[in-house]
Amino acid sequence: MYPQQGSTWNKALRYAWPIAFVLAFAIVGAWGNVAHETFVTWIIVIAYLVIFFGIVIAIGIRSTRVRFREIEEYMKSTKSGAVEKLTRDDFMKAMEKDPEYVQEMNRFVKSQMKNLIILMVVLIGLLLLYTYVLSGPFITLAKYISNSTNIGYYLKPWFTPTIQEANLFYAYFIDYLIYFGVFFILMYVIFRIMRMPFMTTNVQITDYPYTVTKELIIFRDAMLIDGMYLLKSPILVKQVVINEKRRFVEFQLSRPLTGLPYTKIRIYHKSPRDLWDRAMKNLFKIEEGSTGDFKRN
Repeated sequence: MYPQQGSTWNKALRYAWPIAFVLAFAIVGAWGNVAHETFVTWIIVIAYLVIFFGIVIAIGIRSTRVRFREIEEYMKSTKSGAVEKLTRDDFMKAMEKDPEYVQEMNRFVKSQMKNLIILMVVLIGLLLLYTYVLSGPFITLAKYISNSTNIGYYLKPWFTPTIQEANLFYAYFIDYLIYFGVFFILMYVIFRIMRMPFMTTNVQITDYPYTVTKELIIFRDAMLIDGMYLLKSPILVKQVVINEKRRFVEFQLSRPLTGLPYTKIRIYHKSPRDLWDRAMKNLFKIEEGSTGDFKRN
């Protein structure tokens, strides 16, 4: 029913390439310190960010292409026509009857803005903390490690004419690794506390539903949401809610759907119970052992 999240190799690569970039940045940055070419550090920072976000975008594009290819293959192979087809007008007319939708959306936007502000404050705070507080102790510790092990004697880079400069290069290299290690741990803890994804592009929002607004096509064995997300039967869910007062059907997926940053999906309709009974209910299955259930409001 769901596209695979990736092979073991892809998962390993997802963690390997940020580490590789950190090592590359640390090496070139340390060389810039030893060569007294401080502008190199800024160039590497910019290059690192460009490459980092470039790879993230490329992963997103690849995921989208795989998803669209699956949709195309399904549309070619399916022999049954659409059981139900809803358009934007159908959704909008029902949403207008929901007095809580605007307030719900405003709460979500405020929470996202709060998370963004917290992340910005943390990033700026970490930068200031390193620059004015930790940089001295870090480089002192790094120099001690480098000199005590005399690593420059055993692994002397070609661009350092003396062992002392080689040890200094490794001191700066270790300094960068310590900083990035502390940064990584702090960011991991912060992201977990805020219940946000870390080291993945598969963002999952659990407290707000994805609301279908463009198009919904329901087949006998699948449904196509907004022309972008294909859910094949049986669709495993933790819970299904039919809210006739607010006029929507909402279900919570048991497992994340690749490319969809929500676990809950909401479909507005003028008669949600009729839509469920007529076209949707045969596609779904409540996950065994789930604490969720089927609700009607």
